[in-house]
Amino acid sequence: MLNHPFYTRDRDENSDYNASNRLGQRQVMADKGNIILTGALVLGALLIGVSFLPGTPSPETRQFLPWDIQATDAGSTTVFGLTLDATTLGQAERILSNTAEVTMFQASTGTNRIEAYFDKVMLGGFPAQLILVMNVPQARQREMQARGLRLGNLGAGRKKITLTTADLQTVRAAPITSITYLTRARLDPSLLRKRFGTPAQQWSEANAGTRHWLYPDQGLDVAMADNGSAVLQYVSPLRFNTLTAALRDSAANLESLDQH
Repeated sequence: MLNHPFYTRDRDENSDYNASNRLGQRQVMADKGNIILTGALVLGALLIGVSFLPGTPSPETRQFLPWDIQATDAGSTTVFGLTLDATTLGQAERILSNTAEVTMFQASTGTNRIEAYFDKVMLGGFPAQLILVMNVPQARQREMQARGLRLGNLGAGRKKITLTTADLQTVRAAPITSITYLTRARLDPSLLRKRFGTPAQQWSEANAGTRHWLYPDQGLDVAMADNGSAVLQYVSPLRFNTLTAALRDSAANLESLDQH
């Protein structure tokens, strides 16, 4: 079962979201320079290797593939048509032809994070889920929290805040700082190498049965369970050390694996 330090997007009892459809959920907050590794969301049933297998995506989405990561002159990367630390949420919604569900989450430490959740987007001709974390200063987020329309308790000192319409407009003008891609595909090492190349590092969470394939130059962490279920997180390569530091802080029994 996949164990990855992504924050679980908890919903209240009246929500139509069914948490039982997600495997390997665990809540860990790690705020390092406003990069938060968001909720482990791995689809539980009928995991089919679609987007990673050969196929013919529709022309309009052909470029939006999880392994098509382009470097920018500013040292960041572009994936799914979104440039990290540059593309705003509003621009992302237009590019993806979809409207995100925006929520502020507060950790037990008091650190806030704003997520934009796309329940279904077409990427490479196939449906997927995305979570974007927005780059909004903590001081500004605290102001938004104070104006929030609704405060929900998630347990263990964690909260979620429903933002005002005006603050949602502000969030939609903020740049994306990380992207989490939730795939239905089952991956194996040979497929990963074919699509992404050989990782610079591999880390293993022995007790959780999760292996992290790390690609610093691409700003990518592929977290793969023993059964092939996977969660991919993208950040700017300039922020990759922050991502790995958060992973070290949150993951138990993390070990580096010999690449040879």
